[in-house]
Amino acid sequence: MVDTETRDLRENGFTELPALAAGDALDRLRRAVVRLEELARERTVSSGDFVLEAPGIGGWAAWQQGTGALTGVLRSAERIHEHVPEFDAVQRSLGLADGPVARAAGGHPGTLVNAFLWAKPPVVGSAKPWHQDLAFAPPGFGADAHGIVTVWVALEPATPRNGCLEFLPGSHLLGLLPHTGDRERLPGEAPLTAAVEPHVADADLPATEPVAVPLAPGSAVLFDGMVVHRSAPNTTAAEPRTAVSFVYRVPRPAWSRSTPAAARA
Repeated sequence: MVDTETRDLRENGFTELPALAAGDALDRLRRAVVRLEELARERTVSSGDFVLEAPGIGGWAAWQQGTGALTGVLRSAERIHEHVPEFDAVQRSLGLADGPVARAAGGHPGTLVNAFLWAKPPVVGSAKPWHQDLAFAPPGFGADAHGIVTVWVALEPATPRNGCLEFLPGSHLLGLLPHTGDRERLPGEAPLTAAVEPHVADADLPATEPVAVPLAPGSAVLFDGMVVHRSAPNTTAAEPRTAVSFVYRVPRPAWSRSTPAAARA
Protein backbone atom coordinates (compact mmCIF):
# COMPACT_ATOMS: atom_id res chain seq x y z
CA MET A 1 0.00 0.00 0.00
CA VAL A 2 1.29 3.47 -0.89
CA ASP A 3 0.99 5.91 2.03
CA THR A 4 -0.62 9.32 1.60
CA GLU A 5 2.69 11.22 1.80
CA THR A 6 4.26 9.13 -0.96
CA ARG A 7 1.16 9.36 -3.15
CA ASP A 8 1.03 13.15 -2.77
CA LEU A 9 4.72 13.45 -3.61
CA ARG A 10 4.44 11.27 -6.71
CA GLU A 11 1.29 12.97 -8.00
CA ASN A 12 1.90 16.59 -6.96
CA GLY A 13 5.64 16.82 -6.34
CA PHE A 14 5.28 17.84 -2.68
CA THR A 15 3.73 16.67 0.56
CA GLU A 16 3.31 18.15 4.03
CA LEU A 17 4.95 16.69 7.14
CA PRO A 18 3.00 18.15 10.09
CA ALA A 19 4.85 18.60 13.41
CA LEU A 20 8.02 17.03 12.00
CA ALA A 21 10.37 18.97 14.31
CA ALA A 22 8.30 19.59 17.42
CA GLY A 23 9.42 20.32 20.97
CA ASP A 24 13.15 20.00 21.62
CA ALA A 25 14.06 19.58 17.94
CA LEU A 26 12.41 22.89 17.08
CA ASP A 27 14.15 24.64 19.97
CA ARG A 28 17.51 23.25 18.85
CA LEU A 29 16.99 24.45 15.28
CA ARG A 30 16.04 27.93 16.49
CA ARG A 31 19.13 28.13 18.71
CA ALA A 32 21.28 26.99 15.80
CA VAL A 33 19.83 29.80 13.66
CA VAL A 34 20.80 32.32 16.36
CA ARG A 35 24.39 31.04 16.20
CA LEU A 36 24.32 31.31 12.41
CA GLU A 37 23.05 34.89 12.65
CA GLU A 38 25.91 35.69 15.01
CA LEU A 39 28.36 34.61 12.31
CA ALA A 40 26.80 37.20 9.98
CA ARG A 41 26.29 39.99 12.50
CA GLU A 42 29.16 42.19 11.24
CA ARG A 43 28.77 41.47 7.53
CA THR A 44 27.86 44.40 5.29
CA VAL A 45 27.97 42.66 1.90
CA SER A 46 27.02 39.19 0.73
CA SER A 47 29.85 36.75 0.19
CA GLY A 48 30.59 33.07 0.30
CA ASP A 49 27.70 31.14 1.81
CA PHE A 50 25.93 34.17 3.31
CA VAL A 51 23.47 36.35 1.40
CA LEU A 52 22.25 39.50 3.12
CA GLU A 53 18.88 41.07 2.47
CA ALA A 54 18.73 44.37 0.59
CA PRO A 55 15.66 46.61 0.39
CA GLY A 56 14.26 47.35 -3.03
CA ILE A 57 16.23 44.99 -5.26
CA GLY A 58 16.44 41.99 -2.92
CA GLY A 59 19.38 40.14 -1.47
CA TRP A 60 20.26 38.00 -4.48
CA ALA A 61 20.42 40.93 -6.90
CA ALA A 62 22.42 43.06 -4.45
CA TRP A 63 24.88 40.19 -4.03
CA GLN A 64 25.40 39.83 -7.78
CA GLN A 65 25.66 43.59 -8.31
CA GLY A 66 28.03 44.07 -5.38
CA THR A 67 25.80 46.75 -3.87
CA GLY A 68 25.05 47.51 -0.25
CA ALA A 69 22.87 45.32 1.91
CA LEU A 70 21.41 45.45 5.40
CA THR A 71 24.23 44.83 7.88
CA GLY A 72 23.91 41.38 9.40
CA VAL A 73 20.38 40.77 8.08
CA LEU A 74 20.45 37.36 6.42
CA ARG A 75 18.25 36.46 3.46
CA SER A 76 19.79 33.04 3.05
CA ALA A 77 22.80 30.91 3.89
CA GLU A 78 23.98 27.57 2.56
CA ARG A 79 26.07 24.73 3.99
CA ILE A 80 24.65 25.74 7.34
CA HIS A 81 25.34 22.24 8.69
CA GLU A 82 29.06 22.95 8.20
CA HIS A 83 28.97 26.42 9.73
CA VAL A 84 26.87 25.24 12.70
CA PRO A 85 27.11 21.44 13.12
CA GLU A 86 23.99 21.40 15.31
CA PHE A 87 21.89 21.53 12.14
CA ASP A 88 23.39 18.22 11.03
CA ALA A 89 22.88 16.75 14.50
CA VAL A 90 19.19 17.66 14.47
CA GLN A 91 18.46 16.23 11.03
CA ARG A 92 20.17 13.04 12.10
CA SER A 93 18.19 12.86 15.33
CA LEU A 94 14.97 13.30 13.34
CA GLY A 95 15.95 10.42 11.05
CA LEU A 96 15.10 12.39 7.92
CA ALA A 97 17.37 10.49 5.51
CA ASP A 98 16.14 7.06 6.60
CA GLY A 99 12.56 8.12 7.29
CA PRO A 100 10.54 10.53 5.10
CA VAL A 101 13.27 10.91 2.48
CA ALA A 102 13.70 7.14 2.12
CA ARG A 103 9.94 6.68 1.81
CA ALA A 104 9.90 9.34 -0.91
CA ALA A 105 12.71 7.55 -2.75
CA GLY A 106 11.13 4.13 -2.74
CA GLY A 107 13.02 2.85 0.29
CA HIS A 108 16.45 4.27 -0.57
CA PRO A 109 17.96 6.43 2.22
CA GLY A 110 18.98 9.91 1.11
CA THR A 111 22.45 11.43 1.32
CA LEU A 112 22.59 14.95 2.74
CA VAL A 113 24.26 17.22 0.16
CA ASN A 114 23.38 20.69 1.46
CA ALA A 115 21.40 22.57 4.07
CA PHE A 116 20.08 26.13 3.92
CA LEU A 117 18.69 28.93 6.02
CA TRP A 118 15.81 30.76 4.33
CA ALA A 119 15.13 34.00 6.19
CA LYS A 120 12.49 36.44 5.04
CA PRO A 121 12.48 39.49 7.36
CA PRO A 122 9.34 41.61 7.74
CA VAL A 123 8.88 44.53 5.31
CA VAL A 124 12.08 43.86 3.33
CA GLY A 125 11.94 40.08 2.84
CA SER A 126 12.32 39.59 -0.91
CA ALA A 127 10.57 37.14 -3.22
CA LYS A 128 12.02 33.98 -4.72
CA PRO A 129 10.80 33.51 -8.31
CA TRP A 130 9.43 30.34 -9.89
CA HIS A 131 12.20 27.77 -10.30
CA GLN A 132 13.17 24.10 -10.11
CA ASP A 133 15.96 23.19 -7.70
CA LEU A 134 17.59 20.70 -10.07
CA ALA A 135 18.23 23.55 -12.51
CA PHE A 136 20.97 24.60 -10.07
CA ALA A 137 22.58 21.21 -9.53
CA PRO A 138 26.39 21.53 -9.51
CA PRO A 139 28.52 20.08 -12.31
CA GLY A 140 29.04 16.37 -11.89
CA PHE A 141 25.85 15.87 -9.89
CA GLY A 142 24.64 13.20 -12.31
CA ALA A 143 21.06 14.31 -12.84
CA ASP A 144 20.42 11.36 -15.16
CA ALA A 145 21.00 8.94 -12.29
CA HIS A 146 20.02 11.00 -9.27
CA GLY A 147 17.30 13.32 -8.04
CA ILE A 148 17.01 15.45 -4.94
CA VAL A 149 14.43 15.60 -2.20
CA THR A 150 14.21 18.64 0.07
CA VAL A 151 12.75 18.82 3.56
CA TRP A 152 11.82 22.48 4.26
CA VAL A 153 11.09 23.11 7.95
CA ALA A 154 9.30 26.25 9.17
CA LEU A 155 10.73 27.69 12.39
CA GLU A 156 8.09 30.41 12.58
CA PRO A 157 4.59 30.53 11.08
CA ALA A 158 4.88 30.51 7.27
CA THR A 159 1.82 32.15 5.70
CA PRO A 160 0.82 33.65 2.36
CA ARG A 161 1.34 37.07 3.97
CA ASN A 162 4.95 36.53 4.94
CA GLY A 163 6.03 34.37 2.00
CA CYS A 164 5.26 30.68 2.49
CA LEU A 165 6.21 28.31 -0.31
CA GLU A 166 3.93 27.94 -3.33
CA PHE A 167 4.01 24.99 -5.73
CA LEU A 168 2.69 24.12 -9.19
CA PRO A 169 1.26 20.62 -8.61
CA GLY A 170 2.41 18.02 -11.11
CA SER A 171 5.12 20.24 -12.60
CA HIS A 172 7.79 17.74 -11.50
CA LEU A 173 6.51 15.41 -14.24
CA LEU A 174 7.29 17.85 -17.07
CA GLY A 175 11.06 17.65 -17.14
CA LEU A 176 13.52 20.47 -16.63
CA LEU A 177 11.95 23.70 -17.87
CA PRO A 178 13.91 26.61 -19.41
CA HIS A 179 15.30 29.05 -16.83
CA THR A 180 16.14 32.61 -17.77
CA GLY A 181 18.24 35.20 -15.92
CA ASP A 182 21.83 35.55 -14.76
CA ARG A 183 23.92 32.81 -13.21
CA GLU A 184 25.62 33.51 -9.92
CA ARG A 185 28.97 35.16 -10.56
CA LEU A 186 32.05 33.26 -9.53
CA PRO A 187 34.59 34.57 -6.99
CA GLY A 188 36.73 37.22 -8.65
CA GLU A 189 34.25 37.98 -11.44
CA ALA A 190 33.16 41.58 -11.90
CA PRO A 191 29.80 42.60 -10.41
CA LEU A 192 26.84 42.76 -12.75
CA THR A 193 25.34 46.13 -13.61
CA ALA A 194 21.84 44.69 -13.35
CA ALA A 195 21.06 41.21 -12.09
CA VAL A 196 18.03 39.06 -12.86
CA GLU A 197 17.61 36.04 -10.60
CA PRO A 198 17.26 32.80 -12.60
CA HIS A 199 13.61 31.81 -12.96
CA VAL A 200 11.07 30.08 -15.17
CA ALA A 201 9.42 32.76 -17.32
CA ASP A 202 5.64 33.05 -17.28
CA ALA A 203 5.44 31.83 -20.86
CA ASP A 204 7.18 28.57 -19.90
CA LEU A 205 5.12 27.83 -16.81
CA PRO A 206 2.51 25.07 -16.98
CA ALA A 207 -1.10 26.22 -16.84
CA THR A 208 -1.55 24.99 -13.29
CA GLU A 209 -3.11 26.80 -10.35
CA PRO A 210 -0.46 27.53 -7.68
CA VAL A 211 -0.94 25.94 -4.27
CA ALA A 212 0.33 27.81 -1.21
CA VAL A 213 1.56 25.66 1.68
CA PRO A 214 1.26 27.52 4.99
CA LEU A 215 3.08 25.79 7.83
CA ALA A 216 3.05 25.98 11.60
CA PRO A 217 6.42 26.13 13.40
CA GLY A 218 8.06 22.73 13.32
CA SER A 219 5.98 21.49 10.40
CA ALA A 220 7.62 20.84 7.04
CA VAL A 221 7.02 20.32 3.36
CA LEU A 222 8.96 17.64 1.48
CA PHE A 223 9.34 18.17 -2.26
CA ASP A 224 10.92 16.78 -5.40
CA GLY A 225 13.80 18.69 -6.96
CA MET A 226 11.89 19.04 -10.23
CA VAL A 227 8.70 20.65 -8.88
CA VAL A 228 8.29 24.33 -9.77
CA HIS A 229 7.98 26.52 -6.67
CA ARG A 230 8.40 30.08 -5.43
CA SER A 231 7.82 32.34 -2.42
CA ALA A 232 6.30 35.82 -2.36
CA PRO A 233 7.83 38.79 -0.53
CA ASN A 234 7.17 39.32 3.16
CA THR A 235 4.79 42.28 3.22
CA THR A 236 4.05 42.12 6.94
CA ALA A 237 5.24 44.66 9.48
CA ALA A 238 6.32 42.22 12.18
CA GLU A 239 5.99 38.60 11.05
CA PRO A 240 9.37 37.10 10.15
CA ARG A 241 9.42 33.91 8.11
CA THR A 242 12.40 31.76 8.97
CA ALA A 243 12.97 28.22 7.74
CA VAL A 244 15.75 25.72 7.21
CA SER A 245 15.94 23.10 4.50
CA PHE A 246 17.87 19.86 4.16
CA VAL A 247 18.63 18.64 0.65
CA TYR A 248 19.23 14.95 -0.02
CA ARG A 249 20.53 13.13 -3.09
CA VAL A 250 18.43 10.07 -3.96
CA PRO A 251 18.23 7.69 -6.92
CA ARG A 252 16.26 9.38 -9.67
CA PRO A 253 12.58 8.75 -8.96
CA ALA A 254 10.88 6.59 -11.60
CA TRP A 255 8.18 9.21 -12.18
CA SER A 256 10.65 12.07 -12.72
CA ARG A 257 12.19 13.22 -16.02
CA SER A 258 15.20 15.39 -16.75
CA THR A 259 14.32 16.45 -20.29
CA PRO A 260 11.49 18.87 -21.12
CA ALA A 261 8.19 17.43 -22.22
CA ALA A 262 8.54 19.06 -25.66
CA ALA A 263 11.84 17.32 -26.23
CA ARG A 264 10.29 13.92 -25.52
CA ALA A 265 7.31 14.41 -27.87
